[in-house]
Amino acid sequence: MVADFAAFSDRGVHIDQDCDPLFGRNLIMLRGSRWRTMRAALTPAFSASRCRSMAPLMAVCARNLHIHLRERVRQDTELDVDEISTAYVNDVIASCAFGFATDSLQDPHNCIFRLAKRAVVQDTTQIMKFFGYENMKTIMQLLKVKIIKSSDAEQFGELFKSALRARRGGATPRPDFIQTLVDAAGKTASGAENFADDDLVAQAVLFYIAGYDTTANLINYFLYEMATNPTTQEKLQSELDQLPGSQEDKEAYDNVQGLEYLDMCVCEVLRLWPLVGAADRRSVARYDFGPSQPDGNTHFVAEAGVHIWLPVYSLHRDARYWVDPHQCDPERFSSTNKHKILPYTYMPFGTGPRHCIGSRFATTAAKVFLSQFLRHYSVSGGSSRKLDPRAFILRPKDGFTLTVTPRNNNI
Repeated sequence: MVADFAAFSDRGVHIDQDCDPLFGRNLIMLRGSRWRTMRAALTPAFSASRCRSMAPLMAVCARNLHIHLRERVRQDTELDVDEISTAYVNDVIASCAFGFATDSLQDPHNCIFRLAKRAVVQDTTQIMKFFGYENMKTIMQLLKVKIIKSSDAEQFGELFKSALRARRGGATPRPDFIQTLVDAAGKTASGAENFADDDLVAQAVLFYIAGYDTTANLINYFLYEMATNPTTQEKLQSELDQLPGSQEDKEAYDNVQGLEYLDMCVCEVLRLWPLVGAADRRSVARYDFGPSQPDGNTHFVAEAGVHIWLPVYSLHRDARYWVDPHQCDPERFSSTNKHKILPYTYMPFGTGPRHCIGSRFATTAAKVFLSQFLRHYSVSGGSSRKLDPRAFILRPKDGFTLTVTPRNNNI
């Protein structure tokens, strides 16, 4: 992933443009120089300065959600927190990727929310599509199987292209993802690696697919762990209560970045529940891993094209590296303890040049939501930890239903 990246520079599963014209163009599927150029073009969209600029947009979405919940939760109320987290994340991505303002709790039938729910890779059918492309590519091509239905892909494309036209036509620039893509396309217009609009659409759709369910899942599991660890929740709320009673949206990024215990809790939840259970790479050159047994003469060698899986979930819960690995203990990530973590035993977003480009965006969006939500509400319940074997990412079998209780803190 790092030192020998040159030998493992590709992702494991590959779907090219001939198979799926939209999905095959996104950053995860790109290879070689095309990947490097697109990665360099997209990186500014997720820098600390750009996330600081987008945080006020996130704060607006969090405030809209609180306005909705204020009427809905007046006493102990059982809620599937996935319902509110996915609505929030949809509104954040709609604002930060497409430049559209949505309020998905008030209007759950808005077109972007409907498209997101259909396009997100989260069930067995989608898993089997990836399995098919990995093992039966020719058959998948003959059957014209698409990761995202052609009709949905066309709607996503038209939405994004309309936003592109508006921005290029003189609409007021915003500190969002679409502006980064417009700027990137302009910078490369005279070069060999010019980005067509379809390339830009593919990155915006990837933003949704990669960010929607995973960011919502981070929020869900965070609340789940707070519900089952009330002492941790109380300590976090004590920190949140120190925030100014009236927070300016423009200060949202600095406010959440200054919350040390919130950051510790987010890191610990990502250890327990990484956004994906495993990372993968594919060898692009012959690689010798060394002896297959200590002091043995037989070497384990991967020829070019071998798919390598890295068991992130297992590493994060390995008792050789973590004391009481199944226990939620944010103190592992305190300033006095985090240097003790063995490198590469903690990588919720992967690592190396192919690490998740949106990790800062995802954690910022989650922190903005959580700092707002847990100042006003406490959560309890959520004892089941059985995972759903049919889910594409880590999800509990029985959902994320928790009891939400208003706090009497006069905020």
